[in-house]
Amino acid sequence: MPYLNSTSRLPYRTLYDITGVLPGIYRHVKGSPPSQPTPTAHGSAILYRYFWRGWELMAEDRIYFDVVVVGAGNAALCAALSARDQGVSVAVLEKAPPAEQGGNCPFTGGGFRFVHEGIDDIRRFVPDLTDEEVARMQMAPYTAGDFRQHLTTVTQGDVDAQLMEALIVESRPTVEWMHAKGVRWELSGRVSGAAGVPSVIPNAVGLNAWQAGPGLVRMLTATARRAGVVFLYETEMVRLIRGSSGIDGVEARDKNETYEIGCGAAVLACGGFEANAAMRVEHIGPGWEHAKVRGSRHNTGDGHRAAIDLGAQAFGQWTGCHATPIDIDAPAVGDLQVTDQMPRRSYTLGITVNVDGNRFVDEGEGFAEQTFVKMGQAILEQPKSIAHQIFDSRALPHIEARYGGSKRVQAETMRGLAAELGADPDALTRTVDSFNAEAHEDEYKPRNLDGLSTETLGPPKSNWAIRLDAPPFTAFTVTGGITYTYGGLRIDRDGRVLGSNERPISGLYAAGEIVGGIFYHNSLRAAGLMHGSVFGRAAGAHAGAAVRGQA
Repeated sequence: MPYLNSTSRLPYRTLYDITGVLPGIYRHVKGSPPSQPTPTAHGSAILYRYFWRGWELMAEDRIYFDVVVVGAGNAALCAALSARDQGVSVAVLEKAPPAEQGGNCPFTGGGFRFVHEGIDDIRRFVPDLTDEEVARMQMAPYTAGDFRQHLTTVTQGDVDAQLMEALIVESRPTVEWMHAKGVRWELSGRVSGAAGVPSVIPNAVGLNAWQAGPGLVRMLTATARRAGVVFLYETEMVRLIRGSSGIDGVEARDKNETYEIGCGAAVLACGGFEANAAMRVEHIGPGWEHAKVRGSRHNTGDGHRAAIDLGAQAFGQWTGCHATPIDIDAPAVGDLQVTDQMPRRSYTLGITVNVDGNRFVDEGEGFAEQTFVKMGQAILEQPKSIAHQIFDSRALPHIEARYGGSKRVQAETMRGLAAELGADPDALTRTVDSFNAEAHEDEYKPRNLDGLSTETLGPPKSNWAIRLDAPPFTAFTVTGGITYTYGGLRIDRDGRVLGSNERPISGLYAAGEIVGGIFYHNSLRAAGLMHGSVFGRAAGAHAGAAVRGQA
């Protein structure tokens, strides 16, 4: 347990952060702390003055914060700021070091899907837009009905209705609240400067955080520090501590020791379990131990286990996740320098075969942005969790530019390509011959669902079924990369975690990827950050009010 009179037990960064919230920290210390001296310009005189007076936490006493937030990404930071709005002391426990803070948020494009009335409405969030620029733009409104339809469709109707309605209703107010907290925005689809502004802006994802996911974490963290939130880095939650009236602490572990932190409420916003191979196999299935992690290596299901151990209700699609085809040489865990270059989503224009040379999925079911999650999952279920995307010379010019960094195999014949790939030449040749027998002679139109499909082939190819017969043939070897998991904890619209009896567990909240019930079967672009912010804000507000006895 850290003693506050020992600079060797708490780093200077932590000491600096704690300044200003000593009354909360000392709540459980015997007696009363001395009067606070006037802080110096560096803000640390309070702490050092306490040290020299001999104040310390006794062995049987715990550091105390009104609200402890586990995690330090988008949802967690929104929860921390919202709790501070209630006037309570807040600590953020971040498992990662500062350079890796934020869970999966830094790996995102920073997009937010929310209800708005079009460009004249949304421009207030982008103050550098001029009247001349706005006059050249078109952006349709994005209505509550649009949001509801899109989320219902992508989840095949399985989304939790109450959570969906809370997300939709609170999406716009939450963006406004984040804007007031110092989050800077840019138009989604805006390239740069006046010359780069497209005339038509997509309405579904109206805004991106400035400098994408990394920028969002930086902006929210800076605001939280100014608000007095304490950050404890490289500190993981071991378990939740439940008292007679609810959650009253967490057991934490840093690089040196394990200790308890007392609290009035805890908000779990520490991501999914995608970086835990054992949990992936247990819940998603065999083959998922091979999945490469596209995001944070720190999202290992700590919050799931801790909450369920206390009786929290598991909820949502625990067998589901967001995945995508990625380059076989992608790093095993997310790397901000290269992660965005690793997806391989031009599979719609060719065929995809497993290591046995057989097709196993409809590559042309829809546009790649609608099917890449399903494709990534399907690849991981194949032998060795590997597949080969094959194109001919007509398709190759249309594939994404980021394939340029991939290793490729090229040959004049399918048998030669199979030999280079280490596949069965007879099997691959049969697969391609069967496909070509039902495919069409036509030109690729990648931006249109062309309806060129196979008739009896299993599996079918529903669009872009164009003959693969123009050498040379090129193959890219891919695997599946997992981004985040869908299964989690059940919450109400205030972010309160529900037990198996459907009643809230007093003092326990959750937000972000740890929440179940939002995504099933597939995800909706830019709704992930939005629901993290909505329920993070709700959880922090309710937790802070509850600690003050006002909820």
